[in-house]
Amino acid sequence: RVDQVVSKLRGLINDQTSLGERLPSEPDLARMLSASRATVRQALAKLEGDGIVVRRHGIGTFVNPVVHNIRTRLEEVWDFDEMIRSAGHDSVVRNMAVTLAPTTSLVAEKLALSSGQEILSTENIFLASGKPVIYCIDYLPANLINSAYHLEELHGPVYKFLERRCQQAVDYNIAEISPVIADEHIAEMLDCAPGIALHYFAEVGYSAHNEPVLYSEEYYHPEFFNFKVVRKMMTSQRR
Repeated sequence: RVDQVVSKLRGLINDQTSLGERLPSEPDLARMLSASRATVRQALAKLEGDGIVVRRHGIGTFVNPVVHNIRTRLEEVWDFDEMIRSAGHDSVVRNMAVTLAPTTSLVAEKLALSSGQEILSTENIFLASGKPVIYCIDYLPANLINSAYHLEELHGPVYKFLERRCQQAVDYNIAEISPVIADEHIAEMLDCAPGIALHYFAEVGYSAHNEPVLYSEEYYHPEFFNFKVVRKMMTSQRR
């Protein structure tokens, strides 16, 4: 419930609130969002922890314009289409392959599978105003799929497919981030010169039960993406 209110508050901030403006009071927000004051208070505390709002005792809660203006935060998981559109570009997805095959040792380790279990993988390229900017390979255990599907459902972000055909949802991701050099294949996918440096994410998506349900390899064109992270000072460092 708190996460739902957090989402609604983010929408309120994006759509109706000027940056730096004070938000309505907790009782008013509770009425507006049909939630209890306790839930609203927890949601505001979560947004404060993310740096989205600043709470001033006895005065109110204010939108933090410095953090709010960051569109590609490393600690947040964004829909690729939304990332591209928020940067002012048209978004198009191009599916390159859908494969059902036995897992490799690397993917088996990431998804806690036995050797030889089948994996469904899909490769997609995301274009911003016609330019390839993200190449993504998603892997999910075939035994999670419990209903028939069309290949077109795997043309794009795989989260909806997980919910619709696997009754699974990714609750959080753990990502390893590193620079990589584009080889011939990656360079062809992203229409760039071989040898240039790319942002690379190797990411495991976990369910609310802490079970790995998705492994993704994502390559980002560095000329398009500039990721930022909000780092909070720890109490011990202030002494």
